[in-house]
Amino acid sequence: MENYLISILCFAEIVHLRMSNLQLELRMAKMETDNASRSMREKAASLSEMQMEIDLVTRSAMDANARAAEGMEVAESAKTDKAQVDELKAKVAALQEWAVASAGAKEAILEENKMLERKLREYEDQDDDAKSQCSTPGGGTKIVERHLWTKSSSVVVGAGTLQSREIELGVNNVMDFEIVILRWKFDITPGDQDIIFSILKGKVDTKKMKEADAVIRNRTVVGGGGGEVQGAFAVQNACTVVWSNEHSWVRPRAIKYTIEAVAIM
Repeated sequence: MENYLISILCFAEIVHLRMSNLQLELRMAKMETDNASRSMREKAASLSEMQMEIDLVTRSAMDANARAAEGMEVAESAKTDKAQVDELKAKVAALQEWAVASAGAKEAILEENKMLERKLREYEDQDDDAKSQCSTPGGGTKIVERHLWTKSSSVVVGAGTLQSREIELGVNNVMDFEIVILRWKFDITPGDQDIIFSILKGKVDTKKMKEADAVIRNRTVVGGGGGEVQGAFAVQNACTVVWSNEHSWVRPRAIKYTIEAVAIM
């Protein structure tokens, strides 16, 4: 009987020990499960953060591409705007040059009128001396005019350009008491267009025209014109006739001209 009780006690102790072990294993399994769950949550959070970073980087890349495209559009627009500004500046410069030329033409006309008035007074002063030598039987006065030469030609002046012709007096025996007069006449085609006309003393290169002495400078002529001047051959026994169409942006001008030199006394 005593041995039986001992056996029961031993069995009960073994069962209790196994239960304790099972409870310990159960707690360990729960701990491992908790650790695994925590690790999964951490990995899920990390994955979510990585996805957010990926989304942010993607959005930034898209924004950068959009900004780059806008930058290219802005650059192209800036190029177009610069070209338009340059064109407008060129037109403004041309208008300014035209305004300056118009003012210069007005001043040249006033100066030429003064010169003609002086020449008229000189002719009047010389008239009394000439009467004794050039009087007619009826007592009138006769102005003696000697033709030297006549030159006729034509020239086309393109838009934004000028054309010039050097005119030489040539080998002509002009007396000390004679005055050489240059007469000019020209027509413009189309007839409703204008041209800037100048007569410069001597043979003048294009680059030096602004500094050269002139008997007529930058006169605006519409359709055509004519006149006569004295002193055109005072330098190098020659003069330079200039037709300027630099103020025109589109239309050329066709010039048909006749130039004549005479000596009067």
